[in-house]
Amino acid sequence: MQPYLKQQKMPLLIPSAGFDAKLSITDKNVDHTQAFISSGVKDFSLPGFVTPHGYRLLVSVKGGQYRLVTASATPETVYAVKLELLDHIVPTRKTCTQILVWRTVQPQHDRAVSGLPQEFFRYFLTQYSIVVSDSEQTGDGRRFWERMIAWAIQSEGYHVYVSDGTQEDRPLTFMQNWDEFYGTWADFCWGYDKESHVHRLFVISTERLH
Repeated sequence: MQPYLKQQKMPLLIPSAGFDAKLSITDKNVDHTQAFISSGVKDFSLPGFVTPHGYRLLVSVKGGQYRLVTASATPETVYAVKLELLDHIVPTRKTCTQILVWRTVQPQHDRAVSGLPQEFFRYFLTQYSIVVSDSEQTGDGRRFWERMIAWAIQSEGYHVYVSDGTQEDRPLTFMQNWDEFYGTWADFCWGYDKESHVHRLFVISTERLH
């Protein structure tokens, strides 16, 4: 068995993340949003998504972070996603993982953020071909991945795998259907045991990987 590397990213379940508190409290959200804008951003057009009136969709100029913010004198973030690129999951291939995903629960923004997480996920698949689950996920993160796995299994041109880092050479196992995912792989990959769950992840790809 290959030694465990700390940078390897798997879906260990965790409580709500710290950034949730930073963005859920209005004053902290405004400060966090201003810091994001001040660091350098540009407007972004997401295929399949029409930015609603009164909002701006932005990407950091350094890349990797996207936000939907209110177009006001004191902008607030209503949706945020941040990417990390990895090169150790699939040999010779660069993959991406969403290491930060947040959306507001304030009802006045429901229409603006509706469907946005799924549209970003599909966009990242078109850009990178392979998206893998994050090392640590909240319950909301797990439910989102369950939805995207169900979508990928039922959609033409997408493939779902389990990557097991407890085995030598990190083998990929292809999933045939939803029942196989839920009956075999959900509890295999998600849980609270750092000795096992921290080594396992889900992979969604636009290509057959083996």
